[in-house]
Amino acid sequence: MAMNPHAMQEFVTLLTNHQEVIRSYILSQAPNCPDVRDLQQEVNILLWKRMEDFELGTNFGAWACTIAYYKILDYRKHLKKDGFLVFNNELSDLLATESSKRQPAQLDARRAALTHCINNLPAHSRELIETHYRGEEQDIESIAQETGRPVASLRVSLCRIRARLKDCITKRLILEGGAS
Repeated sequence: MAMNPHAMQEFVTLLTNHQEVIRSYILSQAPNCPDVRDLQQEVNILLWKRMEDFELGTNFGAWACTIAYYKILDYRKHLKKDGFLVFNNELSDLLATESSKRQPAQLDARRAALTHCINNLPAHSRELIETHYRGEEQDIESIAQETGRPVASLRVSLCRIRARLKDCITKRLILEGGAS
């Protein structure tokens, strides 16, 4: 059964708007996973294939994260089969529950606060953060070679900048929450 053009456009919009939710969910279920982008692409493919199963007007984020959950379980099975250490299902379920409480608007507010806080950093701090996190994440050793700074010094600087950003984001979100 083919989907009507309006419903398809709505689905594409929902899928596009929920990419950060899906990525955050995958990261919460598979922290430090080098395959996050691949998992997200596989989830997107599954969502696209199962487009007709989604009922417009229901919670797209919850539906997408449920599909992601089963994809992650499959991914973990393969890791375990290959001899890697993986979370047990009880911990995975707890992480899934916590992650599902986050809504796209909350993520958007956090992203906006992060952007604001990064823009208010001193230039040298902003450049260090952008070098380390933009595009392909550059490791500290490479940055140390490029800048001529000791690795330990860069680690301390990054730790301080992250703490500063965390404080700034928290304050910003409190201010915005109090204003609404």
